[in-house]
Amino acid sequence: MRKGLGRILFVAIVVSLTSISGLAFAPAPGSKRVAQNTAAVAAIIPIEYKDIDACKLVTKAEVEQLMGETMKNPDSGPASTAGGSICMFGSPDSMSAKNVTVRVESPRYDWNKIKEDKRVEGERMQPKKGRIRPVAGLGKEAYFARHVLHVLTDHGILTISVFKDAKDAVAGEESETKAEAIEKALAVKAVARM
Repeated sequence: MRKGLGRILFVAIVVSLTSISGLAFAPAPGSKRVAQNTAAVAAIIPIEYKDIDACKLVTKAEVEQLMGETMKNPDSGPASTAGGSICMFGSPDSMSAKNVTVRVESPRYDWNKIKEDKRVEGERMQPKKGRIRPVAGLGKEAYFARHVLHVLTDHGILTISVFKDAKDAVAGEESETKAEAIEKALAVKAVARM
């Protein structure tokens, strides 16, 4: 019984790990399948790719200038098990929710799937539906989804979220908010440093 349970657990772990990486079990070296997997990975992930430290993409001084107030030193951490990083600047006032988050996802993430997920999420919002709003001039492609900026670059997916004013957070999506303007200004700086 234990042996069977151990095998099931082993298979479940292997399946989980391979689904995370998006690749099937590695075939024997020299096989046609190895060449196909290698080519697929090379097409998705640049060879020179290394996780980008999101806290090196914008400075505290730049964040403070755009927010118009003092912010705490940033906290950072990994974005996910697939790579990437997050950098968060918060207000020194413990009663304030004001913050700026810069996130860089690995190029391993599927941009089109993320965008579609954001579109569907917006369609389900109540009482008013959200939508994807394209943003010109940033990276390879960029859009706002619920007041959060997403930018596709050659080095990964950049996401910038600003919370400055509750009015911005609940504003409609017909026109750009102050928070979105800050997100765009920070994205210009971040994309140039990626």
